[in-house]
Amino acid sequence: MLYFIIMGGKVMDKVEEKTLKNGLHIIAVQKQKLPIFQVNIILNVGSVDDPKGKEGLANLTGNLIDEGTKKYNSIEIAEKFEELGTEFSVSVSKWNTTISLKSLTQNAEKSLEILSEILLNPTFPKDEFEKIKKRTISNIISQKSDPNYISRILLSQVLYKEHPLSHPAEGYENTLLNLTREDVVEFYNKYYIPNNTTIIVVSDLEPKKSISLIEKFLSKWERKDLKRDEIKDIVYPNNKEVYIYHFPGINQAFVFLAGKGISRNNSDFNKFRVANYILGGSGFSSRIVKTIRVKYGYAYWAYSYFDNGFKRDNKIYEGAFIAGFATKIESGNHAIELLLEEIKKAVNEGFSEEELKAAKSYYEGSIARQGQTYSQVADIVYNSKLWNLPYDYWLKDIEEIKKLDLKQVNESAKKYLPSSFVMVVVADTNQFKFNVGGFDKVEIKSFGDTSHN
Repeated sequence: MLYFIIMGGKVMDKVEEKTLKNGLHIIAVQKQKLPIFQVNIILNVGSVDDPKGKEGLANLTGNLIDEGTKKYNSIEIAEKFEELGTEFSVSVSKWNTTISLKSLTQNAEKSLEILSEILLNPTFPKDEFEKIKKRTISNIISQKSDPNYISRILLSQVLYKEHPLSHPAEGYENTLLNLTREDVVEFYNKYYIPNNTTIIVVSDLEPKKSISLIEKFLSKWERKDLKRDEIKDIVYPNNKEVYIYHFPGINQAFVFLAGKGISRNNSDFNKFRVANYILGGSGFSSRIVKTIRVKYGYAYWAYSYFDNGFKRDNKIYEGAFIAGFATKIESGNHAIELLLEEIKKAVNEGFSEEELKAAKSYYEGSIARQGQTYSQVADIVYNSKLWNLPYDYWLKDIEEIKKLDLKQVNESAKKYLPSSFVMVVVADTNQFKFNVGGFDKVEIKSFGDTSHN
């Protein structure tokens, strides 16, 4: 299928799709600007697929994928990419593993040869496995001295509880210690298959040419039956709970609030997007920052946001709404009250025409910049396929936002800002005494190990 994408009033890109016999789905975009060949290989596997007790396996597998193949060792791979001026990276998120490659178009074929060797023939050398595992554990341990990092882990644990979204993608030091090279090989064999993969290519080449290059190197990638465990529904909080964790020796309180948000395919997405921008998503002009930082001087940073959720196997997992800040111990309780009050005011009183006008101006300028780089275009194309949106959805977002009226935005705040939520407070409880009312449950916990609840 060939598409012409209308952007900014003229044809800028052509897009073509093809699914190979092995199930590999390829989307090729022509962006006629620079001789760049950008490839995003998106495997439908992430940390939510970590087996119980083996949290961190997806991340470890992704980090090991380029540490040795049947043809090349890790040093040879790095040297070959460096000689070509090719950028290579792997990132493992909650839901996906993305292997990215960017090269000059003239070096695309040579780069793809190395990429295909990495993807199809990794050997996961024992010494590299041990080295990467130890490095990951060391990174986790070193970050445990950062209360901001710890707060986020604890927030996920109390928000998602036993759901696989509750653990960080990198896992925990104790679960990583239990992982073996055989676990990595088994995980790779199960999930790194063409019928579990989408490849997006953005380049100056004709889409058919880009597809033929991918086909040349990956058409022999062996298809396998995929049997994955079903990810259970997310059960978001139905009351107000606060969990206070003792972190000795710090003079600040790190506070995060989280509840149910919405997903990207929600018809009210842009309405709530604007509402959140005004509430806490717009830096110095947001209400939360104006109150907590500017008016009272309680925090250097304060914000709110919501993630897009995810869709897997046509099942929607709605995202979370999150707000947070860090403040001195003595201002902790009042700052929490201020945050809750700003959310309450947004729900009960809504926003002003002036705030809406500023939000519209921001989005009109910022969204239009999303399609500038080849990597951004690849992300746009992927999101459009994931959520069944038109390829120019990001431009349609601008037009929709420009037409929003204040009633629509206020109604979205009333409808989607969570009335039930969990709150995590990380502080030295020898100094901080929580005294904010209105919660159904208040529990004080020892910081201890962040591995499991």
